[in-house]
Amino acid sequence: MRTRHNILAIAIAAALTLSGCGGDTTSEPTNPPAPASTPSSPAPAPATPLDAKAVLAKLTVAKVGLTGGAVQDENTDPNNLLGRPNGYLSRASADLPGGDLESDKYGIDRGLVIEVFPSAADVDRRSQYIQESLKSLPILGTEYHYRADGGRVLVRVSGKVKPSQAKKIEAAVAGL
Repeated sequence: MRTRHNILAIAIAAALTLSGCGGDTTSEPTNPPAPASTPSSPAPAPATPLDAKAVLAKLTVAKVGLTGGAVQDENTDPNNLLGRPNGYLSRASADLPGGDLESDKYGIDRGLVIEVFPSAADVDRRSQYIQESLKSLPILGTEYHYRADGGRVLVRVSGKVKPSQAKKIEAAVAGL
């Protein structure tokens, strides 16, 4: 009986060893060749992706005039897109000078909204949808759109905010 267990253990070990020898051409070699020396420095390791809370904190530290900053959850998201298919991963909002403090809490009209998506393509889709909607219905107003974190973060600034204030936000987002 012991011999049977030994043979079975050897067979399983051999099968596991051989299963790693397939023709998967998408994986990297375990010992990649050393790169040729070039005058440029290697690309930095990817940073931890930003979420809306981190972006809000960084913009607050940048002293661009944000007040009343808040991170939304599924109960406070006015668009009901948080965590839903084709929606954002996280969202935050804040008031800015020039924004309408009498408008809906967490809404863009108060000043600023931060939306974080899984990909830059999702941000492109969202930004295009908003801008086309605003263009077709001018009564809804205007927005400035800025991107960060490889295009995954959309920072929306109400068109009610003065252009000089929006430029401060743009510069701060560029530094994220």
